[in-house]
Amino acid sequence: MLEPIFERYNGVTVLRDDLLPGGSKSRFLPYLIKGAKEVVFGGPFCGGAPLCLAVLGKSLGIKITLFYAKRKVLHRNQKVALEHGATIYQVPYGYMTNVQSKARRYAQDHGALFLPLGFDVPQASDPFINDMKEINKRKGPFDEVWVACGSGMLARCLAYGFPEAKIKAVVVGLNSRNQKQSFPDNVELIDCKYRFDQDCKSKPPFVSSENYDAKAWEVLMETKKGGIHNNILFWNVL
Repeated sequence: MLEPIFERYNGVTVLRDDLLPGGSKSRFLPYLIKGAKEVVFGGPFCGGAPLCLAVLGKSLGIKITLFYAKRKVLHRNQKVALEHGATIYQVPYGYMTNVQSKARRYAQDHGALFLPLGFDVPQASDPFINDMKEINKRKGPFDEVWVACGSGMLARCLAYGFPEAKIKAVVVGLNSRNQKQSFPDNVELIDCKYRFDQDCKSKPPFVSSENYDAKAWEVLMETKKGGIHNNILFWNVL
């Protein structure tokens, strides 16, 4: 297990997975891409998953090929992916279904490993949940675990890793995608006022992704204006 780093801010325990190369996804991605010569992924331009793939691909010597909807100016996350050696293809008329289709076809044609949105496969969930259970054993139990919710995979894993806690998942990805999914009973989806690609106006007192984790921290702080009266963990992904 990658060693967790905890800090305390405003009465909340914060797991600083942003300090891991590639963030929280580095807890399971090596299990998915080990042995692959090339990994292909299609995702949103501002997403953290492609960035994490690029960082780990560079360290493991694996070619990373990323597909995005075409845009005039690359997002900061895309620029970091390029800096780590990823190859980027921009898809005209880039609805996510089209981006995914192009990425999947490329992977088939080149004998590469294709990963789905959110890396939402059992090979990822099992090692992720095992890490969460160990973190819970070391630092828990917690009354609530707060997290930004993109694809929904992290929130579901947290529900099993912290079964005694309420998982407060602030939806920063597609609301429609998350509403269609089945979550364990201890997961509560919380609406976010920002679009996925928008940066949060407020900044947490620790390094946090402006268009992802920072939004969940803002909602947590607004919800707890009267003070923190229980044991809360904030899972900072990136």
